[in-house]
Amino acid sequence: MNKGFLTLAQNGKYDYLKMAYALAMSLKISQTKNSNLSVIVNKDDKVPEKYLKVFDKVIPVEKPNTEWKIQNKHRYFELTPYDETIVLDTDMLFFHDISYWWDQLGLYNDIEFTSHVVNYRGDICTSDFYRKIFTKNKLPNLYTALFYFRKTPEIEAYFKLVGVMFEYWEKFYEKFLKNPPKFLSGDVIYSLASKLMFDRKWDNFLTFTHMRSRLQDTKLVEDWNKYLTIFFTKSAGTIGLKINNFNQLYPFHYIKKDFLKSEVIELYENETAIRLL
Repeated sequence: MNKGFLTLAQNGKYDYLKMAYALAMSLKISQTKNSNLSVIVNKDDKVPEKYLKVFDKVIPVEKPNTEWKIQNKHRYFELTPYDETIVLDTDMLFFHDISYWWDQLGLYNDIEFTSHVVNYRGDICTSDFYRKIFTKNKLPNLYTALFYFRKTPEIEAYFKLVGVMFEYWEKFYEKFLKNPPKFLSGDVIYSLASKLMFDRKWDNFLTFTHMRSRLQDTKLVEDWNKYLTIFFTKSAGTIGLKINNFNQLYPFHYIKKDFLKSEVIELYENETAIRLL
């Protein structure tokens, strides 16, 4: 079965295409197998030629008529070119090989979500500061920034349910949630759909470093990238990252869009060019 990564990069307020470009390069450098990244883009956006060299497939869709462009996040099953897919948020980078994950994913379940995340020190995050809606409503603590599925009839039905819930999210919030958020949340919808459809526990090895500031330290309420020491490393053809001298060992969800500076892109371009020779 063909396997690969998929990300949604529909430009608007931020240049998500550039983030997907950096993500694709980080996968090319760090992964020993299944490093292909396909990207979902606005139909009218022009993808730079150099980006095309590291993307597996470019999948054009209509541009949502909203600033917060998550309306197509329910279409992963329909749009993925792969039999087995790991979905990623665009604002992520990989520094270590997780190819062995593919050997375990799908052995027991056809869909797996990240259900616990870590901070830059590698500690499991226990704070629900950003997830009180999950605690109040006893929703499974699922993250759509990194999850896996493979194409089966049951998973297709699940995504159809998610699609209906995306369209009528306010009605589902009203019916099933106490003190619901006032905006559409992919994490909330996917978690609620999972609670309604699957009778199972969500506990597996999937994880990533989540750089929401308050997950790093309860006293860190400002942007983490303005207060923590950041430096990239390069050794034996690999690129690494240290935050406050802690090596980053997991997929890195940097959140803060200004983290991806031009010198970071250049660092990846130089190393990727060597790999693609």
